[in-house]
Amino acid sequence: MTTITASAPGKTIIHGEHAVVYGKAAVAASVNLRTRVTCCDHESFVVLEAPDLDFAEAWPVSKFEAFHVPDGACTTTVILSGTLVPDICSAFEVDAKSSKPGDQAKLAFLFLLTGITLRHNSGRFGPVKFTVNSRLPLGAGLGSSASYSTALATVLLAKYGGVQRTLSSEDRELICSWAFQAECILHGQPSGIDNTICTYGGAVLFKGGKISESLESIPSYKVLLVNTRVPRNTKALVAGVKKRHDQFPDVIKPVLESIEAISETFWKLLKMAPEVAENIFSKSLELVQMNQSLLNCLGVGHPRLDRVAEIAALHGLAAKLTGAGGGGCALLLCRVGCQNNVGSSGEAESLAMCKQLEEEGFLYWEVDLGCPGVTLD
Repeated sequence: MTTITASAPGKTIIHGEHAVVYGKAAVAASVNLRTRVTCCDHESFVVLEAPDLDFAEAWPVSKFEAFHVPDGACTTTVILSGTLVPDICSAFEVDAKSSKPGDQAKLAFLFLLTGITLRHNSGRFGPVKFTVNSRLPLGAGLGSSASYSTALATVLLAKYGGVQRTLSSEDRELICSWAFQAECILHGQPSGIDNTICTYGGAVLFKGGKISESLESIPSYKVLLVNTRVPRNTKALVAGVKKRHDQFPDVIKPVLESIEAISETFWKLLKMAPEVAENIFSKSLELVQMNQSLLNCLGVGHPRLDRVAEIAALHGLAAKLTGAGGGGCALLLCRVGCQNNVGSSGEAESLAMCKQLEEEGFLYWEVDLGCPGVTLD
């Protein structure tokens, strides 16, 4: 029995969410909370199991054998999701508009399995089982869907010999392209930043739909990812910003430009060694504070996110939403280099802050930024 396993990190957008959809610069980094997808042989069915979603379903192989590559559907590397999804929804009775995590995971899976098999295995389908496990909370702005799509695409491509076990830059480019098509199904008009960071890891400056600069490793940035436990819909939030942008272009365009300036300023700080950069921590905190205010101007804030920022400020730190906003997660900057380490210097203050977060019903994880991208185990 052949078993293939891939894992992909989550991501956090440090600065630039929403502005990146309009071609502006954004800074994102991987986080060491990963999604793992395992593929193995099965006796007779195509099976998808996702215990975290309490989801399991099986389909006869014959249901997939009816598919073919639609005319004009191929780019040089992938099949465009929009050309396959209508037929997939019809054949498998899937609602493409459903916001249920299980339905979304199923549709992304059916597209990637069908598309990659058609493109990289001449449409030869066979019985196979996929199991998905993830440490990432759903709908929290930490790239759970992109991490899932990236790991799943990697396993499928490895199964058909489309990528090698030690992933090359060309392999990662192919994985990223397929994961982006799955993200288009789930998020409508994604920027591409989520699947990019899940594929490559480290940190990236993303602008105009592509990586402008990248860093394989970054200084020791410790953050708390604070889950507000408020669900939100990325597609609806992106649409809300577009509506405000269209209604008040003279107001919103300068806001987006200011967010871009924050992203580019932070990227310069990110490339500095903390021990030689003057006031790097205080500057980073100020940028976080300013960006949170600008994101509220776009209409993507939430009282629970504001409360996390208030708690951080009470303890001399700063927090902002990360991802689409409207709930989800906040990024709380704790340390750059050896300054202001949670549990180290200022330990009593840090513990008091964490206790207050817990008492007010927030979940949090202390994470490192800039871990490796997708890997084949």
